Amino acid sequence: MTMKIDSNNGSINRIASPVPASRVATPEAAKTEQSAATRWVPSSAQDGSQDIDTARVNELRQAIRDGSFEVDTGKIADGLIASAQELLSSKG
Repeated sequence: MTMKIDSNNGSINRIASPVPASRVATPEAAKTEQSAATRWVPSSAQDGSQDIDTARVNELRQAIRDGSFEVDTGKIADGLIASAQELLSSKG
């Protein structure tokens, strides 16, 4: 799907892009794909060596579903800069 920003009022309009027939999902395939995604468990969670706060994970999932999850872009940017600096200092 393509997005277009309307320069007149700043709104974002979705523009449908053509999808090859081979990529069109049937309702049955979509249900299977969705149920498979909800059953997937990362390998790190299966071995028990990683501590996972399942209550926090469920809280975040619900916030994403509700649309109330907010991304702290400054924190992400700081992390990316720190990672880049670490990579550059390890090469030099």
